[in-house]
Amino acid sequence: MLAVVALVIALAIAFAAGYVTRDLISRKRRAQARRWREYTEPGWLRAAAPANTNEAANNAAVPPATGELGQMLDRWENRARARRAG
Repeated sequence: MLAVVALVIALAIAFAAGYVTRDLISRKRRAQARRWREYTEPGWLRAAAPANTNEAANNAAVPPATGELGQMLDRWENRARARRAG
């Protein structure tokens, strides 16, 4: 029984080592490809930008809610904004 447990543990370690090795090689290959292509990070992909604020961008025009569902969602969003504002 102990031999079976040791075999399963060894198999799990080998399985994990394979995935770690694959990940390291892939990261290395992608980094090399970015250097080769002179990769520059796009402006919209910034770490400082919040992921999801649920707020419309200041420069983006928000189309008016036309349907009943859209109007209801607008009311909910306005109420939520008012609650957050105090």
